[in-house]
Amino acid sequence: MISEMFAHGFIQRAFIGGVLVSLCAALLGVSLVLKRYSMIGDGLSHVSFGVYAIAIGVGFTKIPLLIVIPVVIFAAYILLRIGESTKVKSDAAIGLFSSSALAIGYIFGSLKHGGFSTDINSLMFGSIVFANRQDLIIMLITAALVIGLFIIFYNRIFAVTFDEPFAKATGTNTRLFNMLFASLTAITIVIGMRIMGTLLISSIIIFPALSSMQVFRKF
Repeated sequence: MISEMFAHGFIQRAFIGGVLVSLCAALLGVSLVLKRYSMIGDGLSHVSFGVYAIAIGVGFTKIPLLIVIPVVIFAAYILLRIGESTKVKSDAAIGLFSSSALAIGYIFGSLKHGGFSTDINSLMFGSIVFANRQDLIIMLITAALVIGLFIIFYNRIFAVTFDEPFAKATGTNTRLFNMLFASLTAITIVIGMRIMGTLLISSIIIFPALSSMQVFRKF
């Protein structure tokens, strides 16, 4: 039965894409959870849903990832900047972005003749047929960047995660590392939500990190 399943191309693409997304999310999730940015995945997935819904609502039949990814990366940057503010905390900023993006996406999605389509419902709950060759190439590059980042800059990532002021005092460009994490997380979210959906994609960032924290005591 398994061999028959993997005889189909879309199953192969979904499996490979799912493994790559999970690998990136698990690695990035450790630092994000420890820095109390665990819900950033939820916020960015809603932003991504909003961009897709707006594009579908105004009549685009095929939304290029090269448009969606920069918008979500920019949203990640704004979230980090707002989170650094003393007036608005990171969890409040993420909640603000999540609800606003979902509402805007719903409004524009409803503008399409006939209301919400199968495409928008698939974005909410995921669709295994959404994974294509372009997604795999982007996720392969992203996975290589994430693994390389952790291997080469492990000590700096450790310092930025646990004591950002100390890391900054020792000369580490903490803002650059935070931006790298936000950008890679944004790409992982955009690709992953096409398979898992807006409502579930944040779980692959939170669950692996929380599960490992119950077993291990080392970073």
